[in-house]
Amino acid sequence: MVDERRDVQFPLWRKKVDGSLFQHAMTVIPDWVKHGVFDIEDVFQESSKKHPSSRVTVEFIDDKKSTFHEGWVTTTKFGEKWAAKRNPVMRFAFDNELKTKLQNKFTMSHMRDLERRMRQCKVSEIEAEIPFYEFLDIEWDKDNRKFIFRPHYIQAPIYEKLFTQLQSKHVLERIENEIEGATKGKISKGDWKEKSEIHKEINTENVIYTLVDMENSEIYVGEAKNLANRFKQSRHEIPGWTHYRVDQLPPDFDDKMRVTLERMMIRSLASLLNSSVGIDSMQISDFTLTNKRVDK
Repeated sequence: MVDERRDVQFPLWRKKVDGSLFQHAMTVIPDWVKHGVFDIEDVFQESSKKHPSSRVTVEFIDDKKSTFHEGWVTTTKFGEKWAAKRNPVMRFAFDNELKTKLQNKFTMSHMRDLERRMRQCKVSEIEAEIPFYEFLDIEWDKDNRKFIFRPHYIQAPIYEKLFTQLQSKHVLERIENEIEGATKGKISKGDWKEKSEIHKEINTENVIYTLVDMENSEIYVGEAKNLANRFKQSRHEIPGWTHYRVDQLPPDFDDKMRVTLERMMIRSLASLLNSSVGIDSMQISDFTLTNKRVDK
């Protein structure tokens, strides 16, 4: 049971999580929210995302941590005679980084929507067959032109360990790309994680990984055919690493291509950070690149 929030500061819309958030990185704002809750009918009049007045900030708060994202609110007005009785439609869109965060947070809803899209069935059909709801709280901070996202209710995965593995291997992202027909050459980008989570990567393959030591301001880039096998060995170049991130390459990237990408990333970082390999660097940070092998 989820307790009702006591920290609501602004007008709030408790939105049922649906596939439009995951597939299109947007949602339609219903008339009752547009008029009665947010009172934003006159605030967002433009139909183009490029218009300055359409731009907003979106703050995503999860586990008391905030990230900030780009958003756009547009209004489509129907001037044709055949659509004279249609009300204007207000759409709220946001960047792909936030879309990915929502996919990872609301895993059960995301998986159900992937099932619907693969079957090509109606939303009502899949929700009747797999009945549950998750909710996202959306607040509107008028003075700062900012929407605030907070996950309110999350359906617990049935097979928690399996779901963790699916997320760590970016399986759902790959299925998403296959449905959209965009698998070839598609790299799955990972977020920063703490060292304690590395055990979840037991089956993660064909990757470029980055390690950082936040205590000693060090960074290291490597590649691996299998991440678990690579981390059975100690990383003497950066023994005190505290965080990591992983970019998983698609199956059509072979070993040679993976190594080539790794070499390019290392060389690029060497030209930006301190290192001990004699590369002319802009030294834009206090961090030191600890890779010993760098292409000249």
